[in-house]
Amino acid sequence: MTTDSKRTHVERLAALREAFGRRKELARNSGKKHDVSIAKICAEAKVDKIYVYGHRLADDDPIRKKYLALRDEILAFQEKLAVGQEITEDRRRLKVLQDKYDALLSGVEPLQRDLAYFKAQSSNDSGQLDHKRDQITELLARIYDLESQLAATPITGKGGVLAARLQKHVVSPDAYRMIGGKYRMSSRKQEEEAWGKAYKTLEELLSRNLKMRLYILVGLPCSGKTTWAEEGEVATDRHPVIWDATNLTSMDRYRLVVSLSRYQDLPKTCVYFDTDMEVIRERNCTQRSPDKRMSDDELSLMRDKLEKPDPYEEIWINELMIVRQNHV
Repeated sequence: MTTDSKRTHVERLAALREAFGRRKELARNSGKKHDVSIAKICAEAKVDKIYVYGHRLADDDPIRKKYLALRDEILAFQEKLAVGQEITEDRRRLKVLQDKYDALLSGVEPLQRDLAYFKAQSSNDSGQLDHKRDQITELLARIYDLESQLAATPITGKGGVLAARLQKHVVSPDAYRMIGGKYRMSSRKQEEEAWGKAYKTLEELLSRNLKMRLYILVGLPCSGKTTWAEEGEVATDRHPVIWDATNLTSMDRYRLVVSLSRYQDLPKTCVYFDTDMEVIRERNCTQRSPDKRMSDDELSLMRDKLEKPDPYEEIWINELMIVRQNHV
């Protein structure tokens, strides 16, 4: 291969422009300026970036002006990219489809609230049950129609692949442990009720006529499960449903999976939170409210019970993700 010291300036400029062209397409797809940085263009072209900044050449040298002109083109492209003027056709289509999706989603959410209200009213007022059943049936039909449209709305995801921009659903027993405005983990009866309600919600979500992926979280309290459930990235090929509970043992996880075996075509991703014990203790003391705080002994017992997921032993696992968080 010809070394840079042996190449002519014409050859260097040609290599830089070729690299710039390739990098522009990468940046248009990613939307990130650093994909078309001068450093990356020079590294790909195997040209010392000192030339692009006009060094080593006399100020009046015509070749120097060509290097500087290329530098200015790169910087101008970066500016256009930053304000959204340099995008691929896929990204233009993405914007149109996202707007369509947002419009559909804005129609679903109020209907879901109305549905929950009518269900609650029906259970409290048997005299109006038949009338409300008609309203509930109509709402369910409208929700189904909108959700079907959402599922069929393709959105360009990472790498330019068309995928659906999907609404994440998180189900956790914690949501049903609030009693009288306070978090309760006391009686066995209350625990059974919280888990029963959470499981019922999970079944309702999985009963939808949509392609879904189930995420089963595994980890100690304060290991980062709930934060990940709210903020973590999920696959965009299916509607994500997240089961946010400790799921400490392989038997706990097996029972859950077996109980859901009637739901066909449901890929399952196990997300394991490998968080340092000292971080967990610190979060427990500083980030949890007093009614949710656990003792060190309780945390130690749960740690001893925890079994790391093994996809070779737990054959239901279609994908294993490991999240490591070693900071508070």
